[in-house]
Amino acid sequence: MRFKNLIEAKGLTKYLFLFATLLTLNACSKNQEAIIEQPMDEFSYEVECSSCEITYTDKSNSTKTVKHTEGKWDYVFDQKISFELKLSIKTLLASKQTINAYILKNRETVYGDVGYNQTDITYDTQRGLGYGVYGAYKNTDSGNGGNNGGSTKPTSSVCGAKNKSGGYCKRVVAGGGRCWQHR
Repeated sequence: MRFKNLIEAKGLTKYLFLFATLLTLNACSKNQEAIIEQPMDEFSYEVECSSCEITYTDKSNSTKTVKHTEGKWDYVFDQKISFELKLSIKTLLASKQTINAYILKNRETVYGDVGYNQTDITYDTQRGLGYGVYGAYKNTDSGNGGNNGGSTKPTSSVCGAKNKSGGYCKRVVAGGGRCWQHR
């Protein structure tokens, strides 16, 4: 009987030791401060054009140029940056070309718009300020009566606002600007 009591006591001792260990570990984890990792602002460029030349500032603050033929082009900065972002796009064709050019921060547009044939945008990452020059559509029709020598402003344009699916609004807006949904 004494042997049986000794086995039960040893089993109880194991459980008490395990319980004390768990209490100690739990107490230690409460005393430690949680390390909160600060999210890094991820900047990127996004351009949509056909037959265009794109000049941009890369992650080493150097100027690079690429010839882009069709659809979307993007460049993501994979490190923290603190310099001015510059993006310049010009079409390689003589005809009217629409250019969608945007600078994004954490996948949200912070600066950019739609231009024709040429677009230059600059964004100061420290101050959060952007500046852009967007080309306007020019009627180059040299036929009889086709060119009234008039305005370089478009009478209508595509909205061009970035939508939730990652594309751009294709609604035609009389007088230019944004459509009713993206104002």
